[in-house]
Amino acid sequence: MGARVIKIERSGVGDFARAYDTRVNGMASHFVWANRSKESLALDLKNPQRLWGYGSDGPYRDKKAYDLLVQSEAGFLSVTGNGPEPAKAGISVADISAGMYAYSNILAAIIKRGKTGRGARIDISMLESMVEWMSFPMYYTHNDAPGPARSGAAHASIYPYGPFETGGGGGGSVMFGVQNEREWTSLCRDVLGDEAMARNPRFVSNTLRVRHRDELKAVICGVFERSSAEEVLAKLDGAAIANANVNDMQGAWNHPQLKARARWTEVETPAGKIPALIPPGFPSVQESRMDKVPGLGEHNEAIFRELGVEP
Repeated sequence: MGARVIKIERSGVGDFARAYDTRVNGMASHFVWANRSKESLALDLKNPQRLWGYGSDGPYRDKKAYDLLVQSEAGFLSVTGNGPEPAKAGISVADISAGMYAYSNILAAIIKRGKTGRGARIDISMLESMVEWMSFPMYYTHNDAPGPARSGAAHASIYPYGPFETGGGGGGSVMFGVQNEREWTSLCRDVLGDEAMARNPRFVSNTLRVRHRDELKAVICGVFERSSAEEVLAKLDGAAIANANVNDMQGAWNHPQLKARARWTEVETPAGKIPALIPPGFPSVQESRMDKVPGLGEHNEAIFRELGVEP
């Protein structure tokens, strides 16, 4: 959005995320992702009273908080995974949720200041941010009701809604979801080729389809195994059933929609240029800020000079 961000890092070692891996031309993928367009100031400076994983007060105030730990505290792991084994999100979702709420609260405080002349104190808790995102499964368990079962990549309370294997030589999986009875009828008639199945008493409502999901999955996969993923996706499109490819990271890098919309550009790093996605919402790279990923302490001299202090 054009804001100037000065990242204060530990002298000598910097942000620990700089050393998580060496996947991006010798740099850490996590650091590259989170630090484009920031300035780096290396200092021996720490004020723990302003850094909270659980909030500025309460019994957990001084407890260390990393992304996966907060996912666990917020109950996220209890609804993620498959069977008895919990699983974390594939990205740092607790870190991201706290960042998004910090961002939106800052914008709200700026608007408030413009209207009233008064600012606002912002107290962002990673736990509270993550629990807010968990509101659906929490309400699902209201009044001590049992929680939704872990269902891997499938939806816990809507079915069919998840990945299904295909065949036809190419193999692979497709993702699709049926949200209402009209779509269920269309799936049976136009994709599965069995219009009568829409009236099967074991599958006539979403509640019953969820209850008999294993039986229904076997029927669907039995039909899909005769077609390639591309053929199944074409049938789903023809039936107006929402669907998607099950992409890996290379599939995302090479996604035809992102290429068609010219959403990729390049940014500078200490190790050379790397591809970067233009921020969502900006129509072109010319209208967005896409500065380099900083080296450790790269901006020390300029910032100290600006502040009128000796390094």
